[in-house]
Amino acid sequence: MSTSDKYFLGIDIGASSVKYGWGNSKVGLQYFNKKELSTKTLPFLKNIISEILNFASDNPIWQKIKAIGIGTPGTIDQNIHQIVGVNPNLPFLVNLNIENLIPENIKIPVYWDNDANLMCFAEAWLRDFKCDIVGITIGSGIGCGFVQKDRIFHGSHGYAMELGHICIIPGGELCSCGRKGCVEAYSSVDGLKRRISLLEIPFSKTESSLNVKDLLYLSAIDSKAKQILEEGLYILAQGITNLIVLLDPEIIVIGGGAMEGSLYDWKKLQKQIIDFMPAINAEHTKIEKALAGNKAGVLGAIILAESINKFVSE
Repeated sequence: MSTSDKYFLGIDIGASSVKYGWGNSKVGLQYFNKKELSTKTLPFLKNIISEILNFASDNPIWQKIKAIGIGTPGTIDQNIHQIVGVNPNLPFLVNLNIENLIPENIKIPVYWDNDANLMCFAEAWLRDFKCDIVGITIGSGIGCGFVQKDRIFHGSHGYAMELGHICIIPGGELCSCGRKGCVEAYSSVDGLKRRISLLEIPFSKTESSLNVKDLLYLSAIDSKAKQILEEGLYILAQGITNLIVLLDPEIIVIGGGAMEGSLYDWKKLQKQIIDFMPAINAEHTKIEKALAGNKAGVLGAIILAESINKFVSE
């Protein structure tokens, strides 16, 4: 069977939904959809994944699917292949072997990685794996990956590239990781929701129900909310600049649901990052919008599954 006849199923587990689809490196993403994660429990997530697999198995393409790729939030220990540490959005995934999410009757290989790593992997693939790329996702939290040509950088244990947990304000706002002053505490959607919800602004929604549009509306009618949003952009730009100085990537790719919802003005963010950078870095580092949008995690999972499956089959 030629490479073009082999397909791979990608599953991207997020804080609010599970995205999925299939394709390969020759034809790209051929099918894409998502299911809402309305109940954040392990049984509910397993049920969603079973529904996805049942749907896929009823499609003629199933006979060509050779492996499954999965992206998850959280830090994956590369030695024990489990999510470790703090995972505030989906805490039930901690200490879980992600392969166990797949029903036992599914007898095809399963591979997985951090969702931000896979977003970056997809963006690197879309650029023909020619560059060293940092991929950043802004959403409920802040994810980050680094791909050197066609290799995902994990660090010694799998804990690398946690941009959201770089400390910018020592002793500052409490972060969901338990530390204070992290980028995520100021610049993520959840961080902004926590801070803005403490302001005395007449509004009918509670903190948990606020969305990006609500945050933009509140910042438009309240000067303190506007200041919080501007501070979020400022701190995010500082964190990204620190990564650029440390890693010297060719391209910084920024995406995620918050950016698609225009939480941060693109030109302002781009300019702030450039202003913070040393001149030599600013001269050689491109700052680009993500090409794949909210499909990047699924696409990255597909490309990961294909690349590993090809390697182990040789």
